[in-house]
Amino acid sequence: MSIVLFIIYLLLFGWLIGRSQWLRQTGMSPVWLVGLYLLKVAAGIAYGYFFTRLPNYTQNADTWRMFFAGVAEKQWLLQDPAAWLADVYTPRYAADTGLLGTENSLLNDVKDVLLVKLISVLNVLSNDSYNSNLLFYNYAVFMGQAALALCWKNVLQQKNAGWLLILIVCWPSTLFWCSGFHRDGLILLGLGVFAWRAWQETQQPKLTNKIWMLIAIALVFFLRNYVAVFAVAAVVLYWLFTKWPAKRWSMLVVFVVGFMAFALVSGNAIPQTIAQRQQAFAQLQGGSQMAALALDESWWSLLQQWPSAILRGILTPPLNLRWAWNDLPFAAENIFFVLAVIAAFFFIVKRKVGAFTQPQQSWFIAALVIVLPILLLIGYTIPFATAIVRYKSILWPILLPPVMYIIVQYLKQRWPNNRWLAFL
Repeated sequence: MSIVLFIIYLLLFGWLIGRSQWLRQTGMSPVWLVGLYLLKVAAGIAYGYFFTRLPNYTQNADTWRMFFAGVAEKQWLLQDPAAWLADVYTPRYAADTGLLGTENSLLNDVKDVLLVKLISVLNVLSNDSYNSNLLFYNYAVFMGQAALALCWKNVLQQKNAGWLLILIVCWPSTLFWCSGFHRDGLILLGLGVFAWRAWQETQQPKLTNKIWMLIAIALVFFLRNYVAVFAVAAVVLYWLFTKWPAKRWSMLVVFVVGFMAFALVSGNAIPQTIAQRQQAFAQLQGGSQMAALALDESWWSLLQQWPSAILRGILTPPLNLRWAWNDLPFAAENIFFVLAVIAAFFFIVKRKVGAFTQPQQSWFIAALVIVLPILLLIGYTIPFATAIVRYKSILWPILLPPVMYIIVQYLKQRWPNNRWLAFL
């Protein structure tokens, strides 16, 4: 029965993707679009299989732990749907630690609770099949990635978004970590919809854009709240740039100073939260563990460690043989990205390519407002190379497009008649 359902749903989602006029805006043919979706499904199945190799994987692998919890919750859903739904917001702790808490916090638990609830619903449709659930999951995530590609298509003024969508879907860590059933793909879905609707709102304000932005950022917030905070900050900054473009650099300085002032006024709440998250990660077990940075819940410790944190966030895992073989592709992508950034910076400084337009500069700065603070937080809090790769998997699609756009522009100027570059 599960195999039959898998084939039926696979044909259904392939047909929906092939018939979608909205996806055609990427400039890709239905065959290419369906092919990218199938690639994500295959990566998701490989992701699930990879984690079955862990000892006691039903408890130690998050994706399988939540799946089996969803199997149990399916019965609850069918028997008492009202109680099943109320469980999302039912208080669990006598002394809840609130928004920033890492333990005994309902909001901190919601990220897993929502995923288990989603899985239980999908299990009703899939007859408790992990692989069939992946078809639903990757269809939704693929739509979010397409939305992000269309956003960058308009920002970068490209004729088609095909090469951008291929880049966003096929980047190794994004393909692996955002295709298996976990939070990361859904966060990328929320960010993609949020960015696409934010772009549309700047072109033609509509109530529907605002509603979709609210839904998308709420999804991101409940799954990883600090990502939502920086995404909202980035869109606010971009909105200010569009209102007063001549003052965008002074506004950027004011924005950064204002954020720092707010952080200082909050006392030690932020360094305490970062240190607590680091301690929570340090209690976990993993084969790629690194020495934790020395944080003591003070601003001074954060200032002392920020160079190490940002380097750890950017360069982990390093290209060496210390980690397992499965980390090597992700180490290689780190090196490639660093070289790409250096090349893009060189081409701009040496005026090898045309400068960004004002809207493009604004979007690029907005992307940095999301990516750089998150890389810093990742470097501070996560002492596992593999976990750092997973947490960064949602950041590549945000920053890669403008970096690769600069390189592509240079290549087109260097070889204007190259038929391969004509696709880009």
